[in-house]
Amino acid sequence: MSRRVLDGETEVTSIPERRPEVTQEAAGAKAPEPEKSGGVRVWRCKVCGYLCARPGPPEVCPICKVPAERFEPFEFP
Repeated sequence: MSRRVLDGETEVTSIPERRPEVTQEAAGAKAPEPEKSGGVRVWRCKVCGYLCARPGPPEVCPICKVPAERFEPFEFP
């Protein structure tokens, strides 16, 4: 932080969002259904949100290091 912010001379404001809003429909992307993709499922870590596509969940999350029990099947909307 700058000294002016710490001294209360300048107020901290949020940074405006600069990324364009793109939905999956607008991008033309559609996730494959598990049954149509050769039985590969997408798994989501309930702790950090990590996603991976494989037949079963990983033994350990590569991001937050929790065990496979903390993964759940991810369903596409």
